[in-house]
Amino acid sequence: MSNESWRFLDLDRIDGFCSAALFEAIARHAGAGSVPETILFWRVRSPVVYLGYHQCVEDEVNADFCRQSNIGIVRRTLGGGCGFCDENQILYSVIGREGGVIPRDIQAAYIKVLGGVVMALEALGSGGEIEPARNAVYSRGRKISGNAQGRFDGAVLINGSMLVDFDFELMDKVLKNPTKNLRPVQRARDGMITLKETGITDIEAVKKALRQGFEEALGITLQNGILTEGEVDTANQLLGRYLGHDWIYRMDIKRALRKRSFAPPPQQAE
Repeated sequence: MSNESWRFLDLDRIDGFCSAALFEAIARHAGAGSVPETILFWRVRSPVVYLGYHQCVEDEVNADFCRQSNIGIVRRTLGGGCGFCDENQILYSVIGREGGVIPRDIQAAYIKVLGGVVMALEALGSGGEIEPARNAVYSRGRKISGNAQGRFDGAVLINGSMLVDFDFELMDKVLKNPTKNLRPVQRARDGMITLKETGITDIEAVKKALRQGFEEALGITLQNGILTEGEVDTANQLLGRYLGHDWIYRMDIKRALRKRSFAPPPQQAE
């Protein structure tokens, strides 16, 4: 078996903003070596959009609809595209240290970690394959897992989702380009698949398969653990930033300032 022991955390249902503060906090502590490398599972308590670090809200999200429907817009510290998430997805964060079992090369890191998702799908009888062009995992020709990566403070994170079930109609109202990160399709519904469609609805069974898949793919042993006081304190400090308008709209604000600085001077009246 493996020779490295990592910590395993399953927080079940948590607030989407809290999840982003938590996985950043864990990464900062893991990168510094004060806590073990960690795999975190969670589900969102209510629907949210996770926005990539470099994306503009106005390009990706119907923000007015989100406000009216109480759907949070959470800007991640990780790159990649945006994703709509509800409680029917298992979300994961694989948090290692730079120079550890997750390769330094970005693409190689995806291949290694997503190998665990493929193993989980095979164990569940659904089958899967890595789609390297989109850093995704497909099952039966349709996307079942989207992923994003980030590196900071000595840590490397790969976050992703596993679709157990999904509200496609709601996603179509939330996202401006719901087919953007899929193979070419007319509707997102045609390019995505859920485990429910393959007859799998037991969330605990899916979690177990994912956990074992990650252990095998990374060559590690996962030990159940808890968050440290330091991680919780750091997450609480970070949460204010994640909830703040200036963070959520930071790229939109930057774009507006850039446009303003390049605008021609107003014409003076004769």
